[in-house]
Amino acid sequence: MDPWVWLAAYLVGFALLQVLLYRRIRRDVPQRESPTPGGRESSGVRASAGDTSGDDAAITCQHCGTPNASDASYRFCRACGESIR
Repeated sequence: MDPWVWLAAYLVGFALLQVLLYRRIRRDVPQRESPTPGGRESSGVRASAGDTSGDDAAITCQHCGTPNASDASYRFCRACGESIR
């Protein structure tokens, strides 16, 4: 068989493998719901991110309203990923 045919078959097979791996990884990653646009309401992400509402030292995210620990090592909201500082 011609080497170009083997090369084409290899490239098509490799591309198919990449697509299948990407779809598998995307399926395993939990999907987060984004906050409603224009509002400060948060969706189901807030409940799954953990409850720190009883914590007196919490910083509330200006973007989604989720309370985050006021530890100096945290710069981003753990629910929406926006900067809290």
